[in-house]
Amino acid sequence: MRTRILVVLVLTLGAVAANAQVLQVRQYAAKFVCGKATDVQVGTFDFAPGSYFTTINVHNPALSGGLELRKKFALAERNEQPGRISEWFPAALRADQAMQIDCGSIYRHLGIAPGTFIDGFAVIQIANPRAELDVVGVYTASPGNGVSSIHTERVAGRITQ
Repeated sequence: MRTRILVVLVLTLGAVAANAQVLQVRQYAAKFVCGKATDVQVGTFDFAPGSYFTTINVHNPALSGGLELRKKFALAERNEQPGRISEWFPAALRADQAMQIDCGSIYRHLGIAPGTFIDGFAVIQIANPRAELDVVGVYTASPGNGVSSIHTERVAGRITQ
């Protein structure tokens, strides 16, 4: 009898420990493109000549309370090579607050000189998978004499572990 109780206790504790380690978060991955395309990028048909700018607007639509969030940046490299990934940076938004993640803040977080051509993803996470954010990317491009294109895109969240 004592052996059966011990086996049940061990199995139960093992299942509780396994479930306790699974932390679900809601994650958003917003594309960014910042800087002036280099002659190499233009010559290899990666990007059209011009300057590119991204602003990612993040809004907490909750009617009350705040959200702790974190963000990081993953650079993409040419020829299907993975790029550098930054560390996580904490942030918070109270109910109905919004913030802007722009090329300047991306350069600053990555320690890259402003104007350097970069592209990749801004990854935003909130620890509560039932909460949601409004995340919208605003993309502009210019050949050098004013804005020639603008595009906005809502970024959907997904549950990850």
